Amino acid sequence: MRPDDIYGGRIVAWLGRPGVLIENDRLQATIVPALGSRVVSLRCKTTSTELLHTPASVEAYESAPMLYGIPVLFPPNRIAGGTFEFGGRAYRLDINDPVTGSHAHGFVHDKAWEVVSCGRDEESARLVTAFDSAHYPSVAAQFPHRFRLVMRVELQGNALVQRIDLHNESDAAFPWGLGYHTAFNFPLGAASSPDSCTFSAPVGRRWRLDERFLPTGELVEDERAAQLRQGMPLAGVALDDVFEAAGDSANEAVLTDPDAGIRVRYRADRAFGTWVLHNGDGRQGFVCPEPYTCVTNAFNLALPPEATGLQALAPYASVSAASSIVVEPYRAEES
Repeated sequence: MRPDDIYGGRIVAWLGRPGVLIENDRLQATIVPALGSRVVSLRCKTTSTELLHTPASVEAYESAPMLYGIPVLFPPNRIAGGTFEFGGRAYRLDINDPVTGSHAHGFVHDKAWEVVSCGRDEESARLVTAFDSAHYPSVAAQFPHRFRLVMRVELQGNALVQRIDLHNESDAAFPWGLGYHTAFNFPLGAASSPDSCTFSAPVGRRWRLDERFLPTGELVEDERAAQLRQGMPLAGVALDDVFEAAGDSANEAVLTDPDAGIRVRYRADRAFGTWVLHNGDGRQGFVCPEPYTCVTNAFNLALPPEATGLQALAPYASVSAASSIVVEPYRAEES
């Protein structure tokens, strides 16, 4: 085994940090275990196209880390005041979003994960990493339940499949939510015209947000929803919205770039009932379709779980959620 090999993957440098590169004949992915086991790069080898939004420097990354790669959010988005109650217990989380006075993006996206295994064969390549809250006193102080997340990132043909298994290792039930702040380049190709690219998302009603970007509890119809389901250009269109997933369509966001000859289908299983869409002002060269298992601040909304998506995990029980990024060739006659 060469010094840069790791059980079938390859150690590479990413902004000065060690990453693990896995690949098959179609795709190449880089994961950085020390940065929340974040997938930081996904390349289409047939077109030499980087699909994920990547920073130009360490400074760019550190100024806005949520806008690069696939951060794992557990729990996702904001919790008002960093506080909530569950099962007769009061929880107090760190306020790391002082502008809104919230806890934001959870416990695991910026912590080191352990590499469990890595392997490859003729058709696929995979990396398994794990996060154990018992190794982080700062997490245990906020969330007094031992939990483990085990994530499998696998390249299967033309798809990156991401699966997380959540294990409750404590003797009490706890509420949970999972999400990804996935940032794609948009357009996908560096030389592509923004006007020729389209984006679609499986969105239904929109959650009305207050001045702190927290849901008020009201769901409203949005005139953009039909266009988003069908597919629309995003040049100059600003998105920073929380939608319920449309129940009558495939639970996938689709990015189509005719100039690059690529279509990307970002699929989430039905555990993900919320989609957050974010692209800055629509002129920053990225779009974040973010699948969540629960809506922002679900821990504090006085609504039933079937509305918010908030779930409880029983003692010593486990649950899984999966998503995939499927990369397809696009031909003009498909339009």
